Amino acid sequence: MIKSLIRKTARRFKEPILGTVFDKLMGGSGSGRRPFDAQELRLVYDALRSQNLFGVDGTMVTEFEREFASAYGVPHAIASTSGTAAIHVALGALDLDPGDEVITAPITDLGTIVPILYQDAIPVFADIDDTYNMDPADVERKISPFTKAIIAVHLFGNPCDMDTLKEIARRHKIPLIEDASQAHRARYKGQLVGTIGDIGCFSFQQSKHMTTGDGGMTITSNRGYGERMKLFVDKGYARKGWGARAYLFHAPNYRMNELTGAVGRAQLRKVEGVVARRAALGRKMTALLAGQPCVTPAPVTPGSDSAFWLYPVRLDGVDIQRVADDLRAVHIPVSVGYTGKPIYLCSESLAAKRTYGRSQWPFTIREGVKKYEYREGLCPRAEELLTRLLCVVWDESWTDREVERVVSTLLASVEKHRSGKGAAVAAGPPPARAEAAPANAGAVAARMRIGIVGCGQMGRWHLDAYRANPNVEVVAFADTAFANAERFAREAGGTAYPTHAEMIAKEKLDGVSLCTVPSTHRDIAIDFLKAGVHVLCEKPLAVTAAEAAEMSRAALDHKRLLLPAFKFRFHDEVREARRLIERGAFGRISTFRLMFGADLPVEGTWYGDRRLSGGGVIMDNGPHAIDLVHYLFGPITEISAEATRSQNIEMEDTAKLTCRLSDGTVGTIDLSWSVGVPNRSYLEIYGDEGTAFLDLDGLTYKFKSWSEWRTVKNGASGREEFARQIDHFVEAMTSGSPQVVGNGDGFMSQQVIESAYRSIAESGRVPVVSGVK
Repeated sequence: MIKSLIRKTARRFKEPILGTVFDKLMGGSGSGRRPFDAQELRLVYDALRSQNLFGVDGTMVTEFEREFASAYGVPHAIASTSGTAAIHVALGALDLDPGDEVITAPITDLGTIVPILYQDAIPVFADIDDTYNMDPADVERKISPFTKAIIAVHLFGNPCDMDTLKEIARRHKIPLIEDASQAHRARYKGQLVGTIGDIGCFSFQQSKHMTTGDGGMTITSNRGYGERMKLFVDKGYARKGWGARAYLFHAPNYRMNELTGAVGRAQLRKVEGVVARRAALGRKMTALLAGQPCVTPAPVTPGSDSAFWLYPVRLDGVDIQRVADDLRAVHIPVSVGYTGKPIYLCSESLAAKRTYGRSQWPFTIREGVKKYEYREGLCPRAEELLTRLLCVVWDESWTDREVERVVSTLLASVEKHRSGKGAAVAAGPPPARAEAAPANAGAVAARMRIGIVGCGQMGRWHLDAYRANPNVEVVAFADTAFANAERFAREAGGTAYPTHAEMIAKEKLDGVSLCTVPSTHRDIAIDFLKAGVHVLCEKPLAVTAAEAAEMSRAALDHKRLLLPAFKFRFHDEVREARRLIERGAFGRISTFRLMFGADLPVEGTWYGDRRLSGGGVIMDNGPHAIDLVHYLFGPITEISAEATRSQNIEMEDTAKLTCRLSDGTVGTIDLSWSVGVPNRSYLEIYGDEGTAFLDLDGLTYKFKSWSEWRTVKNGASGREEFARQIDHFVEAMTSGSPQVVGNGDGFMSQQVIESAYRSIAESGRVPVVSGVK
């Protein structure tokens, strides 16, 4: 009977009736989650028909790895037997020494911890914050000379604070692993979790968003890690044909088989819809629970999209066990406290050090020097949360009405069982750890007072961006064409001035945008810096490197910011390219070509007047181009430039710069006011492991391990991307620490521009003087 149905199914792969046949084969159409259907059956049948289920020699696992890598935009994906194995594979890539410490989360499955112990390393637990994920401040406190990795666990599908964790890991030169087992397709500030750290790990256990029953995947953009992980899942076996075998290092066998790979391929095509449905259910649950007494809905990290694997509800002032009993009595699946206790109190391999016989290894490795104890009080916030946490166990098959039933039942039970019934019971998030208030906290509350000097087209872009920032008040405008300043002042409610000097004399400003012609930048910027005002200066910073150096010294002397308006650093396509380059995804950069060109007649404009502009297209377009090269690839050490002039102006309108970088890479920059870019892409990147093209709509790229190109569309408009540099300037004034563009970047660009002009004059390649003021 079953054989007959399989044969019928095989013949009907492209027929609508296949779903019905599958239901009959699998025992009816029952309710609840049904993750598998004809898609899995067809691929499983293909695997069986091949008469080979060994992943190394088959096609299903290889294709699953390739498709998963493509779905996550990375070059390397290594399949394994479980989520636990996936984390072990990640740690295997790091080649840890016995006794190395790995910082991780106290609320997680033991699958996060077992691989640490299998590598003879020692788990160190960082307490949680209000997101229920690791508190980055406690992570930093737990770092020691023995710390060799951090494993961030995206609990319940909610992303960690990856910006802070990544910065901590970078500063301490510690690899950052993401355990995304519960967070398939979740995003943090637009990036898929698992792609933000150095290595990402996923589980395909039955309850996960995509499932093969059991299975795992480990991804990375680091070629060295990827190559070692591929060996690690296969006993360290360097398969090279006939002859003596070579096992390169100690490693387990975690190879995935072809049946699992077949199911994984089908599941990968469904997971986006699964996560979207769970996310919609999560948002609905949160909206219904918001503001209810004694109840705190599931947290979502700012800037994130949670995948809502489970839905955690915090209950305060309530007998949580009785509430759970009430829900279970009406068949609502819930668990109290998820793991019940932090994982270090659940596992005897930690609490009692029952690891390898009676050895207590590896905890004895520093006997007499450092003692490792896993007991109550180690992570007090995590311990306290788990006594108050009720997890709703759901899946994507739920309906909105089922969510409504859970909420009404839950709230009725909370009302019945809360302590001091009839009295108001305070509810809300767990109390935050006391932190010292920043010294400049009052500045944000008072709003930054901003001036704009130069009220033309560029000043308009600055004004619009400032007005969208709630922490800013634009109060003053100056322009030698006073009518322009008056127009801006009428629109924004500020005061107009005919000169910047009068603005300085009459206004108390925090910052100023300088949008005047380049020849005026030095004097105006220095005047504001001396007055204690931070400066955001449109490019070029100055018209000579000497002037830029004077401005930089003034900023240093008066402890103010002097940030060039290098807007491309804030473009989505540039940020994505930099992320991939930093991770080594393209391998060694072989060459690049950057093209900024347009048919732009400049005769009769200030651009064509050397006294105002300081130079031609190299001075105008060069700062953005040179900064992009520096930002993405590193400093330019030598430059050769050629220039031509076709318009009726005294400077070059077209130029070609050949740049040599500190690592030996040679690339080109083409600039023109007379010729447009011949294709959509303004930047082409060629590496020995991949290629990328950047345009104003997004990033298109391909790795050697892929058979197709991938495009990541920009999520913001040009004006929104421009506004990011304004927001960055405001944040930098508040914190005193710019994160994207620094004080020395404008001076650096000016040095390269001056070297390019020197190259033209000398008809040869010239070195770029290094050093940033």
